[in-house]
Amino acid sequence: MIPQKLRLKNFLSYQQLALDFSGLHVACICGANGAGKSSLLEAIAWAVWGMSRVASQDDVIHGGAKECQVDFTFIAGGEIYRIIRTRSRNSSTSLEFQVQSAGKFKSLTERKVQSTQQAIISHLKMDYETFINSAYLRQGRADEFMLKRPSDRKQILADMLSLSQYDELSERAKEIARNSKAEITVLENLLAHLQGQIVAGEAIAPQLEILRSQLTDLQSWESRDRQRLQIVEEQQKRYQSLLQQLTWLQQQHSSLSQNLAQMERQLASYTKRSQHLEAYIAQRSAILQDYERYQGISSQEAELEGKFQKYQQLSDRRGEFSHKLASLQSELKGQLRHYQAQLESLTQQEKELQTILARSPEIDAAVLELHKARAILQEFDRLHAQSTPLVHRHQVLRHQLDREQTRLSAKLEELLAKQELLRSQVKNHEQLLSHAQELDRQITLLQKKQVYQQRVHEKGLERRDFLERLKTRLADSEAAFNKLEAKMRQLTVPNAPCPLCDRPLDANHWQLVQQKHQQESRNLQAEIWLVKEQQAASNCEIEVLREEYRHLKKEIAPLNDLIQRKGTLQERLKAIAEAKQRLANIDREIEELNHSLQHQTYMPEAWEEMTLIEQNIHKFAYDEKNHALARGDVERWRWAEVKLAELKNAQRQAENLTQKIPDLQTKSQQLQERLVKNLIDLEVQHELEQCDRALTQLAYAPDRHQQLRNQKQELTAALLKYQELNRAEQEYPELQQQLHQLQQNINTAQQELQKITHQITELQTQVQALHGNHASEINTIHQNLQNWRSQMDSLLAQIGSLQRSQQQLEQSRQQHQATLAQIETTRHRQRIHTELHQAFGKNGIQALMLENVLPQIEVEANQILAQLSDRQLNVRFITQKSGKKSDRLIETLDIEIADTKGTRPYETYSGGEAFRINFAVRLALSRVLAQRKGSSLQTLIIDEGFGSQDQLGCDRLVSAINAIAPNFECILVITHMPQMKEAFNTLIEVSKTDAGSMVQLIG
Repeated sequence: MIPQKLRLKNFLSYQQLALDFSGLHVACICGANGAGKSSLLEAIAWAVWGMSRVASQDDVIHGGAKECQVDFTFIAGGEIYRIIRTRSRNSSTSLEFQVQSAGKFKSLTERKVQSTQQAIISHLKMDYETFINSAYLRQGRADEFMLKRPSDRKQILADMLSLSQYDELSERAKEIARNSKAEITVLENLLAHLQGQIVAGEAIAPQLEILRSQLTDLQSWESRDRQRLQIVEEQQKRYQSLLQQLTWLQQQHSSLSQNLAQMERQLASYTKRSQHLEAYIAQRSAILQDYERYQGISSQEAELEGKFQKYQQLSDRRGEFSHKLASLQSELKGQLRHYQAQLESLTQQEKELQTILARSPEIDAAVLELHKARAILQEFDRLHAQSTPLVHRHQVLRHQLDREQTRLSAKLEELLAKQELLRSQVKNHEQLLSHAQELDRQITLLQKKQVYQQRVHEKGLERRDFLERLKTRLADSEAAFNKLEAKMRQLTVPNAPCPLCDRPLDANHWQLVQQKHQQESRNLQAEIWLVKEQQAASNCEIEVLREEYRHLKKEIAPLNDLIQRKGTLQERLKAIAEAKQRLANIDREIEELNHSLQHQTYMPEAWEEMTLIEQNIHKFAYDEKNHALARGDVERWRWAEVKLAELKNAQRQAENLTQKIPDLQTKSQQLQERLVKNLIDLEVQHELEQCDRALTQLAYAPDRHQQLRNQKQELTAALLKYQELNRAEQEYPELQQQLHQLQQNINTAQQELQKITHQITELQTQVQALHGNHASEINTIHQNLQNWRSQMDSLLAQIGSLQRSQQQLEQSRQQHQATLAQIETTRHRQRIHTELHQAFGKNGIQALMLENVLPQIEVEANQILAQLSDRQLNVRFITQKSGKKSDRLIETLDIEIADTKGTRPYETYSGGEAFRINFAVRLALSRVLAQRKGSSLQTLIIDEGFGSQDQLGCDRLVSAINAIAPNFECILVITHMPQMKEAFNTLIEVSKTDAGSMVQLIG
């Protein structure tokens, strides 16, 4: 990716920016800290990958703006691309991807932003992680790889190479292998179950033949019974038909007999009703006479009924007024009782108040004593108010002194405990020192043996290499000897051509060729014997060296433990020396604390102030006991104040009662006079008198009214007879006609009954001729058929079950074969994925890739570091080392840095040297990573501080950048150091203004 143009709108600290990178090769982006240098590169990363250092997408928008946009044009793979990414606040992001074609940009944008992002990565062949780990050297990331532990360095390198995908593949392979194993277990269980089914299914065929024979017998018996059933059922149908006809005729006979009896009863009822109507018609004159009398009494009773309504209204009105008058009289009596009760209560209150008023001289004397006691208490309160601040301050000072004494005592106890602990620690100093010297002697001796062991090991490697060469030499000699033997066997064939030139041989030539081959054969045999002797000698020597190596290994086995013990011992001796120094300081502090506590020299100002306060408190002559007695006197006479208030209240109440009592006496006397003279309510009493006069004028006689009611009730039967007479005169002609018709119906029914009786007799004769009912025999045959059918159903069910079992048996055989094949396939899949799990694991492809890539990184880093350090520094990656407790090699990623003084740890190098090493390794990682990703690293962005470098180091870094410049199309260096600007011909100067960051291209 080679940047061409960058346009910003409201992005981070920039409001408007248009920057043209075309033609730039090596440029320095410079400016003060916070000016917005890194924001330019953040804009590129945000435009291409949508990634930035901010927490929220909205944070990339310039303060106060609603929308930001980055328009970035670049070259990748020979094509010119353009990306426009826009973000609105509190909204979504839009992304436009274009490629230049025929001088115009053509859209490559997908329907979704995520799909467009994938298209960008696909065309660019670089994702964000690859970008920041290769092309972009971000601030604070150069030393990340170097400062990590060896195991973490491998993980960082693996992350840069995206080896985590192999972990995922390994886990997926492991999961598939585990699932395959479980599937095999299930399939094996299924196979055992199917085998059992196949074995059990061998007995199905004989059982099926037996059941089919039984079924044939049952079908024969069933056919015989069905033929017999058909004959008997025909006879039964005829018998049932005759019975049905006989039953129907008998029902007709019974029904007709019942109808005849019903009509005879109805004839008797109509005759009786006719006689009853004739008797009513005969009494016609008497009934009419009684009816006329009833009408006369009803007329008189109606007249009195009208007066009764008015009489009732007047009586109700008189009752209302009487009730109202009684209610008013009761109300007046209630008021009278209320006034009398109030009068009695006020009289009682007057007597009680006289008792209180009699104590007036005693209360006045007590109030005087209360005033004297309060004056004395006020004097004591004044003295107490003056002395209280001094007493409070005295208590505060005492608390401070006690707290300081407690703190010093606690500190003294803590120092004494530390003193005892340190004394116990330094007690064995001489013994430990002697032990350390002995360990030094043993370690020196074992290290010499370790050097000798290394030489033995190198000698053994040399012998093994020589043995391998002998093995190759022996194989070559044996091959030549075998080839020669074949040629000699060819010479034994008559008329065989020369094995060298393929020409016919005469006797002389044949003799010469044979002698030559024999001599070569002897030489080759001698060579083979010599090589085998050398092999035997070398094997013997290797065995001696191996035994010597094992012996030395056993002797130097304690070396690592001794070194660890020496380190531990040195730490203890160092700790003892420090403990001695601390012990001297603690002894001095303990002596000072004891003196301070014994002579009370701590907080002298507080002691002096407390003595002065005690003297001032004594001058006031304030006594707390006398103060308390004064409070008691005030409390003892305080009742006089309460009683005085009660006395004044009683005087006011007595004056009020003097006014109320005469008024109540007057009201009570007036009410008594009204009740005696019956002067309750004149209007109500007048209405009551009018009601009495109206009742007298009405002249209503309740007794006469009741007598007429009783007579009307007695003559009610005359009304009923009159109504019954009218109905009889209407009903009698119709009833005579019905009697005549009913008599004719009875005669017809009797004739029909005789005819049905004759038919019944004939049918009974026919039924007897059919020899009775065949239902029992039919039932028996049905039971037999049902029994045969039940047995056949059972046999058919068994046959069907066995046939299904045969089908299942065949399916089981097929499934058995399929399961065997599936188990073999699954086992093959398990083996393959188990191997893939190991191959994709940390010790498989990943380790191999790391082993392959580390030499490339080492070569690249040393080439760059040689330019930066004038060939004074060299980096070496170590991927394996021997374990402390065994010879087994363990995986690591240690970094050894060599200079003119030897190999030293990375941490011992100065800031400038460390930065150069970091820069070289980081740049090597970037270049190798880009190559591994399949994309060319055409642009390099260095956003690292140069402040740790001196002038020479800066010059060398610039020289290194210039040296690697031909390998890149564009290099951008970000720095805030003014002196660095002079080292670059092209500057992109960034400054911060009120309108945001501004950029100026210089050079």
